[in-house]
Amino acid sequence: MDKDIDNCMLLSPITGKDRCMFDPVDLTTAIEKIVELEAYSASLEQEAAAAKREASLLRDILRAVPVGVTAYTDDGSIAYSTAASGDPVWGEMKTESCLHNGRRIHSLQAALSEGESQIITERHPTTGVHRSIQYIPLSSEQGAPLLLECTSEIPREVEMTHELRAAKDSAEAADKAKSEFLTTMSHEIRTPMNGLLGMLDLALDTELDAEQREYLEAVENSAESLLVLINQILDFSKIEAGVMEVDRQAFRLRKRLSALRTMFFHRAEERCLNLVFTVPDDVPDVIVGDFSRIRQVIVNLLDNALKFTDAGTVHLAVELVELKHEWAQLRFSIKDSGIGILKEHQEAIFERFVQSDSSVSRQYQGTGLGLAICRKLVELMGGKLEVTSAPGEGAEFFFTLPFQLGKLNERGEVATRENALAKPELGSSKKVLVVDDNAVNLKYMDIFLKKQGFEVDLATNGIEALEAVKKEAYDVVLMDIAMPQMDGLEATRRIRESTSFRVRSDVPVVAMTAHALKGDREAFLAAGMSEYVGKPINPDNLLRVLFGLLQCSDSVTY
Repeated sequence: MDKDIDNCMLLSPITGKDRCMFDPVDLTTAIEKIVELEAYSASLEQEAAAAKREASLLRDILRAVPVGVTAYTDDGSIAYSTAASGDPVWGEMKTESCLHNGRRIHSLQAALSEGESQIITERHPTTGVHRSIQYIPLSSEQGAPLLLECTSEIPREVEMTHELRAAKDSAEAADKAKSEFLTTMSHEIRTPMNGLLGMLDLALDTELDAEQREYLEAVENSAESLLVLINQILDFSKIEAGVMEVDRQAFRLRKRLSALRTMFFHRAEERCLNLVFTVPDDVPDVIVGDFSRIRQVIVNLLDNALKFTDAGTVHLAVELVELKHEWAQLRFSIKDSGIGILKEHQEAIFERFVQSDSSVSRQYQGTGLGLAICRKLVELMGGKLEVTSAPGEGAEFFFTLPFQLGKLNERGEVATRENALAKPELGSSKKVLVVDDNAVNLKYMDIFLKKQGFEVDLATNGIEALEAVKKEAYDVVLMDIAMPQMDGLEATRRIRESTSFRVRSDVPVVAMTAHALKGDREAFLAAGMSEYVGKPINPDNLLRVLFGLLQCSDSVTY
């Protein structure tokens, strides 16, 4: 700068239309502006350096995390990616994913227009490795659409979890299908069995010559054997599903065992076998337990003992193992002098559909389900069924169960839910409506109930039942469940809700059905039914239910 410039003034050019001239500029102001610009430039450089460091750090972080991140523009080109170009696992599939196609991006943008991300899973065709891909819609600062792709390999543990979940869902679906199949088969098989056994019972109650009675008894035995098989299959299915329940009631042990001995006495006599029951005096007589299940086990074991014993003795013994406070441990054993069981077969016989060997299976008929069910039932009641045996020396099956000590009422009777259900005098006939879509079942029920002194009307479906109760005040209704046009549940609901029928809205309604699985009884009671009787119908059980309901109904004051 020229030292001769007067007053340290600088000339500032001013341009005009026809001339050019200079205005003086303050040197101090110029220097301040230069310093300010240099400081601003330095700050920009610092910010740029910081931004570079942050960008570098962000790239390092994105590369470090086990997630591949790729940003695509609207034309399908890659704006940013952390994926290695030479990915040894997924690299060859990169071009197959069609993500370089702009239409793919636009379609994904359209699918995610509401801002929701989308997750898909891919499986590598060669290695079988799975990965998860998440698509997230974004926009650039200029508003251009972007698609963020985040990929991560799924750990084997997660894959196994997914596989287990899928297997669980599949198993639950199969179990549901099995339950539905059993429900259908139970109904379809038990319904004709009810008519068959019922009509056989009525036929055997008529005058027959010896040859006719022999033929009918053979048919009845075969039908009962088929029913036993049906019940065994259903029982095992219920046990496997964990829906078998224990019904604990007080009972007299010696009285119940005496009835069992009577049941098997003639069979043992026919085979020239000694049948011995032993219950020492120290064994409590009145105990609380599920005797129906205990009876099922003992009957099966006695049946096997008689079947596999050609000579000698079948011995049932009950022993007191421990008596403590209000509880007793009792050991039940059934011992025979039959063919015995090889040691290597003694565990296998408790498996379903297994007998000790094929020759035994051919010589002694059976399904191989009985012992499997017996062991499951004993375990359900808190014990374990075991066996000791040797070939040619017979076998002993035994189990130990806990029982609560029972009590007698003031009349010296066992205090149970059933001892009050004494058979009433039917002086005046009670009116019964039987509703069933099976003609044979209707005929059997009509004849059987009339023999017991009831007045009987018949209906074949729920609609006919409603027409009947509009005209007649029945004392009890026996209602089948699965019927055409209107089922028993709907008919019962309408009876309960109506006030215009001749029959009382609270008339006892008994579910009379072949449905026998878990939850069936609860569904019937929820629909307003009073009791449940399974098919094939046991006449004694039906009468017990009817007399109990009629006795309670007669005690109600209207």
